[in-house]
Amino acid sequence: MTKHDKKTKTTPEEVEKILEEELVNNEWIIEENDTINEEIIENIDSECDKLKEAFTRQQADYDNFKKRVERDKEDMIFFLKADILKKILPRIDDLQRIISQTPDEQKTWTVYTWIVSIEKKLLQDLERMGVKAFESKWEQINIERHEVMTQIPWEEWIILDEFEKWYSIGDRVLRVAKVVVGQG
Repeated sequence: MTKHDKKTKTTPEEVEKILEEELVNNEWIIEENDTINEEIIENIDSECDKLKEAFTRQQADYDNFKKRVERDKEDMIFFLKADILKKILPRIDDLQRIISQTPDEQKTWTVYTWIVSIEKKLLQDLERMGVKAFESKWEQINIERHEVMTQIPWEEWIILDEFEKWYSIGDRVLRVAKVVVGQG
């Protein structure tokens, strides 16, 4: 039975003393294996560097994946909204044509006020969904927002009238405007 096998509790000072004795007794082993230990340490350092690089790459891939998933989610939401809204916008255009073409003497009729009310509520609903309508009259033509339906003699590329407004959701164009422009 050695002094290390005691059943009594060893104090931290005694543990430290035992470790120092073991280190002194085995010092020759460490000295003989110095070169081996240096090679092992170099290999371990090399492996650590490789693992750090792999971890960094994996972290970057994961971050890119999260961004791509978020972007795809936003695209999917936009396209789902756009699909539904593109079917509603022509009905709003019809209501706006009815309102603009109604003679003044009929604008006091109940049916007319209902139509105006429905158009107003639909536009408010669109606005709550992030959809904005834009008027293009007297603006310069923009090919990302306007589709030229016809040209008439006037100042070149100025929008004189529009058949349909252009709409956007956020910074994306939902529908381009169909316009009449000057020919110059």
